[in-house]
Amino acid sequence: MESKLRLVVDTNIIVSGLMTTATPPAQLLDAVQSKKVVLLVSDEVVVEYLRVLEYPHIRKYKKITDEVIRDLTSLFVEETERIEVLSTTKKSKDPDDDKFLSLAVDGEADFLITGDKGDLLSLKEIEHIPIITARQAVEKLKL
Repeated sequence: MESKLRLVVDTNIIVSGLMTTATPPAQLLDAVQSKKVVLLVSDEVVVEYLRVLEYPHIRKYKKITDEVIRDLTSLFVEETERIEVLSTTKKSKDPDDDKFLSLAVDGEADFLITGDKGDLLSLKEIEHIPIITARQAVEKLKL
C-alpha cells in the first residue's frame, strides 16, 4: 500500500480553497477531505485556521457558513494528523509563519503548501522539505 503524502497547508490556501471552486487550493482541500493526502496540524495551526475563518471579510462569502466552519472543525480534529510541535523554527520574515515551518519539520511533511510569496515561498525549503504553491502541489500530487 502506497503511503499518503503528508502536507502542511498554510491558512491562505485553506481560505482560498473554501472561497473558490476548481482552483488548485480547492483541489487540495478536496484531496484532504477525500483522504488522498494527510493534512498535518498542530493546535496552534488549527486555532489560526478557525480564527481567520471568523474574520468578517472572510465570512461575507456565501460559501463560508456556520455549517461549513462546523464541518471544517470536525475535519481538523478528526481527519488530520495532529503533531505535537516541539521545535522552534525562526526562519520566516513573518514570525506568524514560523508555526507552519516548525509543523512541517516536526511532522516530517512531504511539502509545505502556501501562497505566501514574500515570506514562506521565498525560503524554497525548510530542512529539505519543499515549500511550494498550491498549483505546484496539484501537479506533483496529480490531482
